[in-house]
Amino acid sequence: MLSRIVTGDETWVSHVTPESKQQRMEWRHTHSPVGVKAKQTLSQHKIMASVFWDKHGVLLVDFMQRGTTINAVAYGQTL
Repeated sequence: MLSRIVTGDETWVSHVTPESKQQRMEWRHTHSPVGVKAKQTLSQHKIMASVFWDKHGVLLVDFMQRGTTINAVAYGQTL
């Protein structure tokens, strides 16, 4: 019975805006010293994502249209 359970949640997803063209082009090893600020600036754009999963992993990630309200109608259309 547990293998048939599907659950979901929603979260805000923000777009991270790189501070310079040079930062976007750099690839670094995780242990290499970096001179990057600890806090990156987030853009004003964010979007609501609904994620559904079961015991095997993620089944669906749905990005809601801007201005859409999360309610039973929205979930019904997604499912």
